[in-house]
Amino acid sequence: MKPCFQLAEIQTKDGLQHQGVYFQPKSSSKRAILLAHGLTSTFYGQTPLLKAFALRCEKMGYGLVCFNNRGHDLVASIKKIDKREAKGYRRILQGAAFENFADCVWDIEAGISFLVSQGFSEIILLGASTGANKVCYYAGSRKNARVIAVGLLSPVSDRLMFQAQDPNWKTKLVKMEQLIVSGKGNQVQFVEDGVPMTPLRFVSAYKANTLEDQFDYGDAKPKLTHFRKIKKPLLVLLGDADEYADRPTTQILAVFDTLTQSKKYTSLLLPNVTHSYRDSEELVAEKIMSWCKKV
Repeated sequence: MKPCFQLAEIQTKDGLQHQGVYFQPKSSSKRAILLAHGLTSTFYGQTPLLKAFALRCEKMGYGLVCFNNRGHDLVASIKKIDKREAKGYRRILQGAAFENFADCVWDIEAGISFLVSQGFSEIILLGASTGANKVCYYAGSRKNARVIAVGLLSPVSDRLMFQAQDPNWKTKLVKMEQLIVSGKGNQVQFVEDGVPMTPLRFVSAYKANTLEDQFDYGDAKPKLTHFRKIKKPLLVLLGDADEYADRPTTQILAVFDTLTQSKKYTSLLLPNVTHSYRDSEELVAEKIMSWCKKV
């Protein structure tokens, strides 16, 4: 049975409009999944994975939605409601190059509100890649009774990946910090093969102990501050072929396993699975939906 879907749009509390895709089961339960995509991705960027989820959600009566967030694409022009404008809105630059990580909570809350408006009362938050950072921060800093479980998919550290892959990372970080001090924090720089990014965004992603640095498993004394605050049912899923992991994924998973405070915690390490689950979408969706049944 093919799942029924429709395009949808949400408005955040700070006035941004995001588009996405909503899969509505023909026979609904009270549960739904909100999937937060990763850095530079989009709601349509992982169609095979969404399809695998949608087919299983249809069978289980779950709703499923994935919206663009303010970190979609490298640079994005996003509508922001502004009643002072004659047309009722203006456009602002966002995307991975510009977004402020802390604002991710508004995107997540708007997604939850959408699902509630569709009649769902139990929301499972899933975040993939940098979407996992956002979901972890939200779940560890906000109390929302409608959120019943949290799944962190490919939760690898952007900072540690950057340090492992770029021998000049210290020089680049110092330069970006100097630009911020000189008042140029929002001026786009071109880094890593011409990738655009503001100094503020660069430091947020690649400096230790920033709010975005949610997964500090490589530090001498990892804190996983917001992760440890999640008491609800919690899933951590990694592929052992994750190309962005700076160390064996068994070591990464061991830190999560040790520091979790959730009494209903599950960790999964999938063999031969990459960061974005290419060619493994069916397996990943099956594992996650099996976990959802137990929540």
